[in-house]
Amino acid sequence: VIPPPVIHIESFSEDSISFTLKMTTNIKVSGYVVDIYWAFDTHRQEKRTLIIEGEKSLQKVANLTARTPYEISAWAKTELGDSPLSFVHVVTTGTRPASPSLKAKAINQTAVECSWTGPRNVVYGIFYATSFLELYRSPHNTTTTAHNITVIVQRDEQYLFLV
Repeated sequence: VIPPPVIHIESFSEDSISFTLKMTTNIKVSGYVVDIYWAFDTHRQEKRTLIIEGEKSLQKVANLTARTPYEISAWAKTELGDSPLSFVHVVTTGTRPASPSLKAKAINQTAVECSWTGPRNVVYGIFYATSFLELYRSPHNTTTTAHNITVIVQRDEQYLFLV
């Protein structure tokens, strides 16, 4: 039986998490697959996937959000097959940024100007869909460091926006 890898949180800050991956067996590891999950608002779960080749175990994930719960899951690729998943949870330090105040204004039948308030020098994600279900499961999205963006939409549809 292939055991799951051990994920050990080495350190974390307001914008990064460092962790090591280790197998408690002598089975040769060819790599790891790591998923980092977090909830964006209450509508959308985000995920970042890392493909790690070889037995290299120390990893640092940066560009995270302060005071946010993250779940890290990992499985090992071995010479005998894939291991089961292992999980750890960690909350980054610091103060969570305030939610931006979004305004969306139709420019014409197919363009919406979105603008919001918030801190400078950060990346904003803009999510939009025609229903709450679509907003949760598979929204259209884009990112920007600006405080406004024009989004192209389908005509004759109503949209929900989240930033």
